[in-house]
Amino acid sequence: MYKNCKVELKNLKKDVDLSKIKFTTTKDIPILDSVIGQDRAVKSISFALAIKNSSYNIFVSGMRGTGRTTIVQDLLKKYAANEPSPNDWIYVYNFDNPDEPKALELPRRRARLLEKKFSKLIYNLKRELPKDFESNEYVEKKNKIIEQSQAKKRQIFTALEEEAIKSQIKIKSSTSGFHTIPVKGDKPVEEDAYQQLSTTEKNKIEKNIQKVQKQIKSMIRQATTIDRKTEDEVEALEQATADFAVTNIFDPIKEEFGDCKNIQSYFEEVSNDIITNVYSFLSTNQNKNSLPSPENQENAQINKYKINVLTDYSKLKGAPVVYEMNPTYNNLFGRIEKRSYMGYLYTDYTMIKSGSLLKANGGYLILDVEQVLRQPYVYDALKRYLRTKYLHIEDVHNLYGYTSTVGLKPIPIPINVKVILIGHKNIYNMLHNADEDFRKIFKIRADFDYEVTESQKNINKYIQFIARVVDEEKLLHFNKSGVQAIIEHAYRLVSHQKRISIQFSEIVRLIRESSYWAGQRRVKIVDKIDVIKALAEDKYRRNMSEEKIQMAIKENTYVFDVDKYVEGQINGLAVYSLGDYSFGKPSRITASTYIGNRGIINIEREAKLSGKLHDKGMLILSGYFASKFGDKIPLSFSASLTFEQSYGMIDGDSASCAELYALLSSLSNVPIYQGIAVTGSVNQKGEVQAIGGVNEKIEGFYEVCKMSKLNGKQGIIIPCSNVKNLMLNDEIISSIQKGKFNIWSVDKIEDGIRILTGVPAGVEHKDGTFTKDTIFYKAQARIKEFGKNAKQFGKDIADSMKKTNNISEDESDEN
Repeated sequence: MYKNCKVELKNLKKDVDLSKIKFTTTKDIPILDSVIGQDRAVKSISFALAIKNSSYNIFVSGMRGTGRTTIVQDLLKKYAANEPSPNDWIYVYNFDNPDEPKALELPRRRARLLEKKFSKLIYNLKRELPKDFESNEYVEKKNKIIEQSQAKKRQIFTALEEEAIKSQIKIKSSTSGFHTIPVKGDKPVEEDAYQQLSTTEKNKIEKNIQKVQKQIKSMIRQATTIDRKTEDEVEALEQATADFAVTNIFDPIKEEFGDCKNIQSYFEEVSNDIITNVYSFLSTNQNKNSLPSPENQENAQINKYKINVLTDYSKLKGAPVVYEMNPTYNNLFGRIEKRSYMGYLYTDYTMIKSGSLLKANGGYLILDVEQVLRQPYVYDALKRYLRTKYLHIEDVHNLYGYTSTVGLKPIPIPINVKVILIGHKNIYNMLHNADEDFRKIFKIRADFDYEVTESQKNINKYIQFIARVVDEEKLLHFNKSGVQAIIEHAYRLVSHQKRISIQFSEIVRLIRESSYWAGQRRVKIVDKIDVIKALAEDKYRRNMSEEKIQMAIKENTYVFDVDKYVEGQINGLAVYSLGDYSFGKPSRITASTYIGNRGIINIEREAKLSGKLHDKGMLILSGYFASKFGDKIPLSFSASLTFEQSYGMIDGDSASCAELYALLSSLSNVPIYQGIAVTGSVNQKGEVQAIGGVNEKIEGFYEVCKMSKLNGKQGIIIPCSNVKNLMLNDEIISSIQKGKFNIWSVDKIEDGIRILTGVPAGVEHKDGTFTKDTIFYKAQARIKEFGKNAKQFGKDIADSMKKTNNISEDESDEN
């Protein structure tokens, strides 16, 4: 009679049938060039890419291992291939404000060409300008100017000397200046002779000296004027010579870059500065053995004319797609490098370096949101630049005021970048709820699924995916049985017979390891046995905790019965998750019922070892008993429930069915067969509901039963709604096929209690009673008995107290 509830063999696992697909090995299969599933995510991304508004950036959410990063990169590269490549950007010296280097935009492929051409131009100037200034023509013109100047000064001096002689004064020049000496005839007047002169003669000489000295001062002013004019003439000659040379050298590059107007103005600034500072090109006193420093570089002045190329898209086809795996502030937004010399740091515009955001300008930037949030200042700066559409390459310490030193402030660069953040949905929800800017900037969410609905199209794609992994990683090819085993494991990963896992990281790992074990067998084709071996070895590497628990069960450290009938006791099932491995373990649940009015007592809750979901399940049990028995009689009983040998937190409601069966067994005094374990949640109406981890729970209890020897009566009761989740291993299916183990599925409590006890649950009659000798009948009778006994006990207590009071009154009267 119980066979109606037994799960059929065909429903214990999804059998993948590849017989209609014609291939021998994956070598015969074309590799996958499209996406498996993810239609929702792909449509969302395509929609965001089609809208050019800067606020339509994308947040890609989903589980790791679903291939979200790879798929996003592939989609962006395909989309970017049809878009125009962006222009190049350079930084150059700002002659008006050296602390604010200029950012110039150039057509693609022109930046690196300009850098090369301009570097050669400066080299040619350094070589040619000295030659022009050493030419005969230049030297002759310069000498002529100097000679004319000297001739004019000699003429003035000669005239002065002649005038002084007329006044009997001789002018003598020295390094300290001009001296006036009185003469008589051709001979100077000696001091003794001068003293013998009359006062009139002395006054005359003094007057002549003063007159000559005034003339000397006038001559010096004229000479100075001549020198300045000469300097101006020489400088004009130098300017003209430099202008001629610079113009001849600059004309070809100006013509070559004639379509770049901003560069033309820069050429003018550079040529004017070179002409003005032409001596920096003529200096020949450089110390070639000196250390590199800001002061004694080969030519500090000429460093102003270097081109700093920030972005070069000469080899790029289409728009850039950049994936920044380490989004530090400097890596993402650029940096201003510094160099050390003699204990201090220095920098200039040639040390400005671009970051990923600028490299992705005109294209797409992919970032891991967890990495972005871990890096200081990055998230706020990213939002600011996306909002303003301008990138400021600054020293982060200066930006946030952590240093008082004055540094470079490069002119900001306009940006147009579509940013794609990749992360968990919880991060998206947190940012969306807490950050208003996030909602404005990242308007599109592309949610990646971890599973895809079964279809022949998806099965074909899955085979192509396996072929692609084999091809890309140069692995051994898989035959049909090997491919089938891989796909069956994909069903197992999501525990569903109609859905396939697209957590590709796990599938790729299994493909690699299966190929390895095939190689260990020294075969050239991967077979199903190699996949099974890979799964077994992977389990062995992870399941030490599971084996320790099974060993403790075998040694009776954990006490379980799997072949007895016991009242108020049942084996529930739980799943232990240890990060990368999950396994099932039975848990003994015991129930005690007795007279009282406290209802169901959850011992775990009393010990503060129960979670909220488990507490909710206990309250649902109270609701079930109230609806089943409380409409006709008061529920005059108390009950206690506990998980035996449980020393940690318990949560979830997947044991509520088992707890209800234990309570019914205790109330009805009908024992439960301990060889049958139960999992499933229940509602107040007694309907059995789905739970998670059904395969792990079945496999865990099966191992316990196997240790005690399978007897054909043992098995597990699961919810009917979980049959579609069954993906059991071949050993369990074989035991079920041989009649050594059983799987039952139920959707009502009544079905489960009959399987467990062999006694029908009972049908409720119109008068509120149940079919005689059934579980519900006996439970109701016991509840009535509890109520009757409680009432009688209360009456007895009252009578006893009354009798005691009467005796007290009699004694009082006697006194």
